[in-house]
Amino acid sequence: MSTATGKKPALAATGEYVRAYIRKADDNIKFGIVLSGILFIAAAAYLSIAVGWPKFSRAEVFFAECVREMIQTDNLVTPLYHGVPFFDKPILSYWQILCSYNIFGISHWAARIPSIICALGTIAATAFGTKILFGPRAGTLAAAVLASAFMFLSFSNLCMSDMGLVFFDTLTLTLLFAATDCAGRARNERSPQDGKLSAATKANVLYWTAALSAGLAFLTKGPVGIVLPGISYVAYLTLSKQWNVIRPLTHVLPCLTIMTLATVPWFFAACRENGAGALTYFFIRENVQRFAGSTYDTHRPIWFMVTSLLSGFLPWSIFLPFAFKRSMEHWRAGLTSAEGKKHLYLWLWIATVTLFFSCSRGKIDYYVLPVYPAAAALVGIYLTEATDRNSTFSKVIAIAAGLIFTIGGAAAFAIFPAVSGLSNPFDWFMTPLVLTAGGLGMLWCVKQQELRKAYKLVFVTICVTAVAIATQLFPWISARQAILAYVPVMKAAPESTRIGVHCAMQNWIDEVLFQTGKEAIPLKDAAMAGRLLSAPAAALVIIPEAEFNTLPQALRDKVKVVDSRPFIARSLNPGYFLTHMGKISEKRLLLVENPGAAPTDE
Repeated sequence: MSTATGKKPALAATGEYVRAYIRKADDNIKFGIVLSGILFIAAAAYLSIAVGWPKFSRAEVFFAECVREMIQTDNLVTPLYHGVPFFDKPILSYWQILCSYNIFGISHWAARIPSIICALGTIAATAFGTKILFGPRAGTLAAAVLASAFMFLSFSNLCMSDMGLVFFDTLTLTLLFAATDCAGRARNERSPQDGKLSAATKANVLYWTAALSAGLAFLTKGPVGIVLPGISYVAYLTLSKQWNVIRPLTHVLPCLTIMTLATVPWFFAACRENGAGALTYFFIRENVQRFAGSTYDTHRPIWFMVTSLLSGFLPWSIFLPFAFKRSMEHWRAGLTSAEGKKHLYLWLWIATVTLFFSCSRGKIDYYVLPVYPAAAALVGIYLTEATDRNSTFSKVIAIAAGLIFTIGGAAAFAIFPAVSGLSNPFDWFMTPLVLTAGGLGMLWCVKQQELRKAYKLVFVTICVTAVAIATQLFPWISARQAILAYVPVMKAAPESTRIGVHCAMQNWIDEVLFQTGKEAIPLKDAAMAGRLLSAPAAALVIIPEAEFNTLPQALRDKVKVVDSRPFIARSLNPGYFLTHMGKISEKRLLLVENPGAAPTDE
């Protein structure tokens, strides 16, 4: 008997198998190429920002300075901040920064390298996880969405522990889902094919690797690294009715052992070196009391974390409600259906973190960062399906994005020269040009019915714009940071020179220490600055001109004003320059030197 094409059934089946294998291989190759491009563009954006911005933001300086002092004191166990043990976070992030310092030297951008690596790892893990769940096209879209989400891009290059937590949480939850799937198949598996691992063995390895990842998350950020993935996973097993796949002796006990081995040694060493108070400070003050708000109450409403997710995940958060609606359609077929379980797992991932921190009194916007990979996966599959259907909504949003970028780029051509005062177009043209070209490219893709390309172009435009801003605008802005111009002078001063920083510039004291290695004296008022300048020892003082002018004339005549520049008390940024049309302030900041004069009467 033969088929309609004249081929024998066995031959036809073999041919179809070969063609399917080739198609799958082609899809995998294309997926790899596209993902590599996404990672390259994202890395260029993150690294450009890390190199281009020469001052630490948020809590970066705590991590960077602690590691510098650890190296200075040859201490690998205890983070030190101004010479004092600092147990706000566990040790893993400090060790990562230490490795970066040893390779690249001590600098702002070297301190940020571990976060960049974790961000790129998270993008790759999200892409591969989404590919397994929903296919390669959804995987690459999810990667592009995650890489260009506003807060993810912002934190990708910050010297903090949060991006490490996001990476390990993503790895943990991805491995747990895969392990559950393998354990479920193992129940129906008779015997594995020769040379292949059984589903049960794969499940065990996946569970144990997930446990190691959770332990590293604990060692990065604290108990939330285990608690939040654990709550999410338990809720998933309960709602999907899969508790029967868990084996206490082969899954639970080994996982607990692995997590213990990953976390306990450092805590034991820290306790032995610093006493039990170090652990009490970390677990009680920095976790329990911080959550309860007794040590850090931000006074933010219960819905703050939801709004943080929606604002931080821009521009892609506009699709989350529609992705949720699509998930509900799958759930109507049953939570235990194959598609229903995938969507359930991702939404529980989002809900667990968001609700947990919504109940905390110490709410901070970036606490919701660990849900971004799950949100990106959901938006990735939604956009894949919507663009396949050529839906009106996805087309309207693509057109709107194209118009916004095009108009924004055209406006920037006029605004940037006026704000920066740069007459040479080569000094400022990149950002407007990228925005305009990106917007026009999106509109062209829509016209050609290539909606998926239009959305990938959103990612490209955001990342390349970040590169343009970091390489052209950041250096210009940094040159106008008065205190950054004073740091080299302080660094070059003799070691015995005392450095004072007026309280108006309090937020720069840690930065001065990191960049110069010299401990600055906080000056709470002009009188204190006067006493420092009157002393016989050499001194350099950073003080606002208005405060300096209140000092006695005899003292002002005796000391030397090394430099004078306009300033604002907080750090400058592109947003400030746009809203103030490039004008810093009428106030001036002075660098005053006393080379070692004799005491002067006030």
